[in-house]
Amino acid sequence: MLREPVNAVLFDLDGTVLDTAPDLVASANWALLSEGLPPCPIAEARPYISGGARTMLGYWVVKTVEQRPVFNFPQANEVSSENAALFSRLMDRMLEHYEANVANQTQYFSGMESVLDELDARGLPWGIVTNKQSRLTDPLAEALKLTQRTDCIISGDTTPQTKPHPLPLLEASQRLGIQPEHCVYIGDAARDIEAGRRAGMATLAALYGYIAADEDVDAWGADDTLECPGDLITWIEAGR
Repeated sequence: MLREPVNAVLFDLDGTVLDTAPDLVASANWALLSEGLPPCPIAEARPYISGGARTMLGYWVVKTVEQRPVFNFPQANEVSSENAALFSRLMDRMLEHYEANVANQTQYFSGMESVLDELDARGLPWGIVTNKQSRLTDPLAEALKLTQRTDCIISGDTTPQTKPHPLPLLEASQRLGIQPEHCVYIGDAARDIEAGRRAGMATLAALYGYIAADEDVDAWGADDTLECPGDLITWIEAGR
């Protein structure tokens, strides 16, 4: 089936452009250790990162403190009321630590910088749309030199709604001056694909991101999948 030509590319941030897991998990573990709790292995935390700090910490507290059965992301693991104060302290400490250590170990996913270089060379505008709050997005983007080269960054507090609502993506397309139907959005979570589809954009699932091994990615309804960042260029070429 013929598809609309792609004139702009939008990316999720964590798990799509940047591998932020090392810094996020390090901050979570700093908070956990401050309360005398066991640290969470990075491999175990990765599938929950797309849900944010609350999702990642909620999973670990339910599993280790409350010792209850846990749900896979995106289903929430709600901490019981008796541990609400503990959970609030953990959240505050994790985010405080992360804000001060946002780019210690974070790197681009392998091949992503070359993809961004290629988009620039082709004159294709690109941007970032993330649910991460701007107080965390901005210093991270600055440290990884995204601010200097991207055409727009939409954070979780840029618009009144966050993904899976389409508003952040529509705001990005407006800032780029490209109609949504001529944009493609790439992300590593079901809510990314939902947001892209609701915005009327083409969507691509980043299989290299923070996705659990048993996740049914086909159920997301993305137009296609990317095994690695470089597959984006191949996908764009196939539509021209």
